[in-house]
Amino acid sequence: MTRRRGIHRLLYFVRWQLAPVLRALPGHVAFVTPGLSAAAQCGPVVRLRLALHAVCVHLCLECGHNPMEALYIIEEIIELPPSKPGVVVESGAFMGGSTAKLNCAAAMTGRKLIVCDSFEGLPEVGVADHIALKRDFCRGEYVGRLEHVRANVARYGRPQLVDYVVGWFDKSLSELNGIPIACAFWDVDLQDSFRACIRLLWKNVQPGSKVFIHDIDHQPVVDAFADPLWWKEQMGTEPPRLVGALTGLGRTSSLIGYACKSA
Repeated sequence: MTRRRGIHRLLYFVRWQLAPVLRALPGHVAFVTPGLSAAAQCGPVVRLRLALHAVCVHLCLECGHNPMEALYIIEEIIELPPSKPGVVVESGAFMGGSTAKLNCAAAMTGRKLIVCDSFEGLPEVGVADHIALKRDFCRGEYVGRLEHVRANVARYGRPQLVDYVVGWFDKSLSELNGIPIACAFWDVDLQDSFRACIRLLWKNVQPGSKVFIHDIDHQPVVDAFADPLWWKEQMGTEPPRLVGALTGLGRTSSLIGYACKSA
């Protein structure tokens, strides 16, 4: 049994950790080179450190994203104008892999990361989240306990610059009222969870800032950001510009896109 578990763990590592990192290595090189520009906020040395750190985290922790997806968000964080106020917000932490990556990027630019999660896995899955020919999500899936996330961030991040907001989104996210958000990453899987993030956090997103959205290949997720009637009724505004709907941002980042708040 122990040997079987070891083989299973090795196969998981090769398929979901090592192989994605190897495929993303050209992207990591491309991430470093813009630092040579005089206009870059962060130089090549800082970018190289962040790229190596991201690779290390992905090889050491089980992550719910692929390496290129995290690089898009890291790029946005480190190139935020220093004059733009706000924290970085992550909704949906899983085991803390993306948390550790984003935490280090935010710390290098003097910003705090606020992590929002129930730390009990997914809530009840709604009818709207059913997608034909795809496996449905399950209640309790993708659980990462707070103590495990804290431990992973302590090992691979800058824990003194991370705050945690614990609870189901419809009840907990109001704790962020009045806190400006310069960049966000929402990896919450379900339509109702995305809509809770929109209702309670979108007003804090700074003009011109991006909210990165995972599972943007799922129609229920796109609907949460693109339904004009819902946005008019709930937010009093038109839906935001949505980039990557159903297709993602590239072949190695097909699950991530972003919504940009109008300046």
